[in-house]
Amino acid sequence: MGKGCDRLNLYEIYDNHHKDFLNFARSITNNHDRAFDLVQDTYVKAIENENIFDSMHPYQIKAWFFTTIKNKNIDHIRKNQRLIGFEDYHDIEDDSNFEEKIAVRSMLEKLPEKYRTMIIMKYQHNMNATEIGERLGLSPSTVRTHLSTAMGILRKNL
Repeated sequence: MGKGCDRLNLYEIYDNHHKDFLNFARSITNNHDRAFDLVQDTYVKAIENENIFDSMHPYQIKAWFFTTIKNKNIDHIRKNQRLIGFEDYHDIEDDSNFEEKIAVRSMLEKLPEKYRTMIIMKYQHNMNATEIGERLGLSPSTVRTHLSTAMGILRKNL
């Protein structure tokens, strides 16, 4: 396939599957505006890096869109978690549980990022496995397995 043909495929994939991409993004964000932004950001990334599609089939390009939408959502969640964490950290000096929060933060920082994110979503934001799974694009059973593994790591580090 030549580059001109691939460019056409990229645009056709987007035109033919835009609603699928938007529905997927909406299912993992539960927010229409955020979903729209994710799809648009993904399309911009695709245009900026269209050379990566040179050897891809249309179904691979479609899969790339879904994966990139999911990853951009995870990046957004992580960025927001850092901002929330910073706000919590900023107010920590007025808290009577200062040492406890430092210890918990230290333990959480030792967890792999995917486990840390889920633990924070579960215990700080009171989200259940279904809600976490929707946000991260995972099944609830996978979330429960990851949470169990994360808790095991935390117990081992106590």
